[in-house]
Amino acid sequence: MPHTYEASDGDGGRIPERVLTTAARLFSELGYDEASTQIISDACGIEHSVVTDHYGGKIGLYKVVLRELTALRIESMKGALKEFTPDVAGLIRLIDSYLDFCLQYPELPALWMHRWMSDATDIPEAEVRDSLRELDQIVGLIAQAVAEDVDPEMFNWNVVWVVNSFIRGGITDSDGVSHRADDPDTLMRFRRYLHQTAQWAAGPRLPTGGASRSPYR
Repeated sequence: MPHTYEASDGDGGRIPERVLTTAARLFSELGYDEASTQIISDACGIEHSVVTDHYGGKIGLYKVVLRELTALRIESMKGALKEFTPDVAGLIRLIDSYLDFCLQYPELPALWMHRWMSDATDIPEAEVRDSLRELDQIVGLIAQAVAEDVDPEMFNWNVVWVVNSFIRGGITDSDGVSHRADDPDTLMRFRRYLHQTAQWAAGPRLPTGGASRSPYR
């Protein structure tokens, strides 16, 4: 998680970049539950007491890592949000922006995938709600671009789930060979599929005969 600054631990102290980077890597690889305070302190080459007494322990580091990665995600998507147009081109810009961020910072999708699999259950969603900032704005924009019978919130989560899974595990062909995001051809194929998904969602749809249940309509 490359930074150009040090993040606050919330108590006026500063957490060095190398500690945040190491903690982010461990949380993304092991999950919050398996990345013990001792493992983190050993990997960082610091005393166990420094993590517990100065950095808020494992939970404090986790919240800071999630907050800082979220801030980077929001910053990375500003251009796509500002230039959004209510059409397939706007959808593709949003999708590409999220995919490009995840390629650069794979720790964030990994953290969320761990959470989806019941990791860090002792940290309520309310305590990490900042990580979902701007979600309503993004879904609201999607609602302007997709067809009437496409649920914009489900479309957004579908993209998030697919991108996060691809970044984490790649794809496996019928021959059993795994292809990951660091393979240019695989990445191009995946990006093309996402663009096709956007074209499908924004294209003309047949009437469903019922009112949309989305709150963004």
